[in-house]
Amino acid sequence: RAPEIMLNSKAYTKAIDMWSVGCILAEMLGNKALFPGKHYLDQLNRILDVVGTPSDECLACIHNEKARLYVKRLPYSAKVPWQELFPNAEEAALDLLDAMLQFNPDERITVEDALAHPYLEQYYDPSDEPVAEEPFEFDVELDDLPKQELKQLIFEDIQGFLER
Repeated sequence: RAPEIMLNSKAYTKAIDMWSVGCILAEMLGNKALFPGKHYLDQLNRILDVVGTPSDECLACIHNEKARLYVKRLPYSAKVPWQELFPNAEEAALDLLDAMLQFNPDERITVEDALAHPYLEQYYDPSDEPVAEEPFEFDVELDDLPKQELKQLIFEDIQGFLER
């Protein structure tokens, strides 16, 4: 989980997704979970043990005062260099990882910039990476549908692909 989720943020942003992608990249580089917490406070502490104690300026991104004070009162942790954690990784991969795993969500790399990052450039085609003009919304909440109706929608969706 992204730190802001554990620190009581109510807003879900693309930055949270970028944190998740960064955690997946770290798992690919190290063949294990980077922040395997037993519960949310343990996970938060593990995150801070790696990314380091946030500065006072960075802590301003935590809107919940109690959560901000909790983090501020924790013992100081220096940032662990990514090269130390992933000695066999390419520099470009570590640069992208660092950009994705910034404590402050406002400082994290955007989706568009991540796709254009040198580590991913061989896979990136700007003409084939459309950016939605507005948030995507389902007409119906699929979680609320009866199982049979959901199966029918999936079947119809697959049929649409087969007909193309």
